[in-house]
Amino acid sequence: MRFLFAICIFLLPLFAQAQQSSSQLAFTYYNNKEYDKAAETFLQLYQRTRSSQYLNYHIISLINDNQYDKAVELLKNLLKKDENNKEMIINLGYVYEQQGKAKKAEECYEKAIKKMIPHASDIKNLAYKFQNIREYDWVIQTYTQGRKLLKKPNAFLKELGESYMMARNFDQMLTLFIQLLKQTPTEINNVTSNLSFARSYDIMNSADTIIEQKLAELFQQDDYNPIFDELSVWYSLQKKKHKEALEHAILLNQKSKNKEHIFMNIARDANGTSDYIIAEQAYNKVLERGKDSNNYYITARKEILECQYQKALQARADKNIYMQISTSCKEFLQEYKYTTENVNLAILLSDIYAYQLHLPDSSDHILKKTIAIPRLNINTSSLLKSKRADLLTFINNPWEATILYTQIEKSNPNNEIAYEAKLKKAQLAYYVGDLKWAKAQFDILKGSTTKLISNNAIRMSHFINMNMEEESENKDLKKLATTEYLIHKQDIKKALPILDSIIENSSAGIADYASLQKAKVLQQNAEYIKAATLFQKIITQSTQTYIQAEAIFELGNLKKQTKKFAEAQELYKTLVSEYTGSVYSVEAGKLYRKLEKLEKENLNNVN
Repeated sequence: MRFLFAICIFLLPLFAQAQQSSSQLAFTYYNNKEYDKAAETFLQLYQRTRSSQYLNYHIISLINDNQYDKAVELLKNLLKKDENNKEMIINLGYVYEQQGKAKKAEECYEKAIKKMIPHASDIKNLAYKFQNIREYDWVIQTYTQGRKLLKKPNAFLKELGESYMMARNFDQMLTLFIQLLKQTPTEINNVTSNLSFARSYDIMNSADTIIEQKLAELFQQDDYNPIFDELSVWYSLQKKKHKEALEHAILLNQKSKNKEHIFMNIARDANGTSDYIIAEQAYNKVLERGKDSNNYYITARKEILECQYQKALQARADKNIYMQISTSCKEFLQEYKYTTENVNLAILLSDIYAYQLHLPDSSDHILKKTIAIPRLNINTSSLLKSKRADLLTFINNPWEATILYTQIEKSNPNNEIAYEAKLKKAQLAYYVGDLKWAKAQFDILKGSTTKLISNNAIRMSHFINMNMEEESENKDLKKLATTEYLIHKQDIKKALPILDSIIENSSAGIADYASLQKAKVLQQNAEYIKAATLFQKIITQSTQTYIQAEAIFELGNLKKQTKKFAEAQELYKTLVSEYTGSVYSVEAGKLYRKLEKLEKENLNNVN
């Protein structure tokens, strides 16, 4: 006996290994669409293990091999031995359905439902089986009958709601989800996740109408559950209706505690779509709660300053506004110190000093102080050094800036930070007239894994290659590069007349590129009509395809910025269809689809 037991123990792993090999072989046959071999192997596995998984794959393999009669015969024989096996009954119905025998399939499905017992797990298992074969109407019937068996009319609210969703009956879906939220408000995240899915796959565009109608009905009731304010906030954010979202968030916070995160969600979403007024209001709602028991207070204080800065840039605010923001930044840093958590705010303060208040020494002081924070990780340290190199470039110290960019490259071999530093260093070399070295660096960066860096490198390499002459001093090209440096340093008054001179007196390639730079400056100065006219002139008159493509892309962005979305779409469409080799075609395609989606949703508040 001991000997036999030892033999069994020895052979057991071999049997398991053989079964695993057979299983792998069966699935290999199945994936290779060798269904006859797969069916035979799965049947052997089922006979050996009695696993329903192998039986299911055997049946599917027979169906795919058009061996319906064989599948029916097998299932009928199995049901003679186990007539209450609901899974086999459904399998038989499924085979009939694939044969086109709808009535016989229905009879099987009805029979399976009638054999349910009043137990939640049995009801769910049967529903899952129907769900696996995408018979959502039968899933609904299963849960409906299950409610009756359990004598619980409100059972399976979530499951039924999801089943109606898959059946695209959004009215019933939302009715059940509303009941679910009334019963269990903590299901809000599951409900919103399902509604997101429903909206994504709503081919009839009816889901939004139903959601709006149901919410409106709820809000007519004086005693509605505040969870529906939270649902309305979620829906308003999907539609980018930030004002409505904020109104419901205020109502929600009047009735419920610890909901500051709702204001943060609104603020961040609004900030991300340049709706800075609503974003600022939402942040202020968090700050109004004070520091005590407010986990979002510090974060809101930091983020509102970034929001105010972006709002000021958008409005082309005067110096006083930037002074106010910088004062708030200083006060925060004095209170909460220069720490790793506050690096972004220190960078913001540095940017305001450098590029808005024109106080480069103050900006450099902030950056040096931030770089000295203990235990900075390599990415943050490199970012700060890059910001300082940018500042040195801005204040006309290209040599020291180049040294810093080189340090960043060496500290971050072969990653995005290094490539960005190399790109900036190449651009700086172009600005100071070292054209050959700049082009060599741009050529290296054309293979960057980062699309933005790669595209910029391709664009600059191509421009220099088209216009640089080996046996020439390249005076006009260097003059243009120096003028672009003036633009980079915000010395627009000095740059514009030089651009006009280059446009008037240089070769076509350089003149067209200079026109492109002038149009961009006009756009930055909010002279949109003049900029659009010049972009259009370049598109019409330039013989340089790459310059035409860039002008089309920039004009599209201008039209989008000025909310002429239909015109922007046409320009993006032109890039995609007629300039397929351009570095702008892929991005233009993305922007086109985004505008198309916004147009369908009838959003008028796109920025």
